[in-house]
Amino acid sequence: MITKDIQVNCSIVERFNSLDSSGRLAHAYLFVGPAYIGKTETALSIAKMFCCEEKPTAGQLFCGQCSSCKKADSSCHPDINFINSDFGEQIKIEQIRELLAQVRLRPFMAKKKIFIIKNVENITLEGSNALLKTLEEPVGDSLLILTTSVPEKNLDTIRSRCQIVRFLSETKQDLAEHIRTHYKEDEITSQYFAYFAEGCFGKARLLQEKKWFEKKNEIIDGFLFKGWNDDSIKKVLEDKEQVKEVLDVLLSCIRDCMLIKHGIGQNSLINVDRKEDLKGFADRFSFDELVAINGEIIKTCKLLSENLNLKIPISVIKEML
Repeated sequence: MITKDIQVNCSIVERFNSLDSSGRLAHAYLFVGPAYIGKTETALSIAKMFCCEEKPTAGQLFCGQCSSCKKADSSCHPDINFINSDFGEQIKIEQIRELLAQVRLRPFMAKKKIFIIKNVENITLEGSNALLKTLEEPVGDSLLILTTSVPEKNLDTIRSRCQIVRFLSETKQDLAEHIRTHYKEDEITSQYFAYFAEGCFGKARLLQEKKWFEKKNEIIDGFLFKGWNDDSIKKVLEDKEQVKEVLDVLLSCIRDCMLIKHGIGQNSLINVDRKEDLKGFADRFSFDELVAINGEIIKTCKLLSENLNLKIPISVIKEML
């Protein structure tokens, strides 16, 4: 489901309400879906539902106005515990131990204590083993919600002890239309955001706020047409998020070049605004060479996700381009 201001999957929130009403609510859930699809926002809405002090009006699951809802909005509700882990940040065992200490306590204001761990794939092995004890021995008045965009990086033992809830992406056509309608972007920009955001409204909104359309063109010019130099590589390698941005843009460009080689129309391209530039770039390579470059970028993305040194892989990509 897409909302204008914030993405919350209302059908999943309603499902949790039904499960609780029927006494079928499990103690631990793993929310699985692409980054920025609304997993964390949905988990926080579920927490507000369990903590709300008032009887919501028809069609609502929480009032949004009571003391508990306002405390939840300001991240200071005593029964909502949240571990935030962004890209490249580890969740350490000390954080898990602190959470486990809270699990053993009774709720202070609400009927349940809610524990949300964002991007649980970032947890250390020691932290995973500590968390397993709680997943194996649940406390009756606690609810654990873990979120991940890369489920394969989580231990099988964690996945097997959680109920899996999957978040599905919007179609690119629906997302592009939503961007055109609500953010007044032109067709080319809307199409780009929809493809690059992989059907996730949250990511599309973030891209727009960061003026990403202009930034991605700077990356294309700097890394495909003007040539890399040692200073630019060094600067990029200083920031993992920036490395990811460059790799994602390069991957989208090589994808487009491969499609252009096959004569596929512009409706399938991500960087439609650079079609002629990319056509000229693609003419410098055979299709097999583009496939090899694509594979090298994918391999480097995997190394980045594993926090490994990227100096040599980035240099290899530079030489191939």
